[in-house]
Amino acid sequence: MSQTSKTLRITLAGALVLPALAFALSGCTGSTPSQVLPSESSTGQPADTPSMGGMDMGDADTVVTMSLKFMPTDITVHVGDTVTWKNGETIGHTITSGTWGEVNESTGLRGTQTPDGMFDHALSPKGQDGDTFSFTFTEAGTYMYYCQPHLTMNAKVIVEP
Repeated sequence: MSQTSKTLRITLAGALVLPALAFALSGCTGSTPSQVLPSESSTGQPADTPSMGGMDMGDADTVVTMSLKFMPTDITVHVGDTVTWKNGETIGHTITSGTWGEVNESTGLRGTQTPDGMFDHALSPKGQDGDTFSFTFTEAGTYMYYCQPHLTMNAKVIVEP
């Protein structure tokens, strides 16, 4: 085999492996995304339609799954408001109401979860039918929820009168 053939094979192998490696390393690592859900516009006023990386986030009562987290983690709405969850990832999630606890401060993993039956919806991956879920809150209170298989996904809806 000539030196040119060896170099060509190595170059082709590198050209195929390097993008695959970069793609694999950019996946669900649990790291914080480079862009966060804005809560205010540049004028200091609440943002009407937040967006993340070109994704339409809907209105202020929208929670998006991204990087194995709910964004925003805690959302405050009023009695009668409807919260919509959108899957921003190509993997499935659940929106499961109930208590969670014993969150490890260094890893972010929850140690316990107990569903309460108020809602439990499986979100399809982004772009597929069923990648959103909406729920209308009719009573004031704090409603905890989580994603069953992903132990870093814990959040709350705070419903005010």
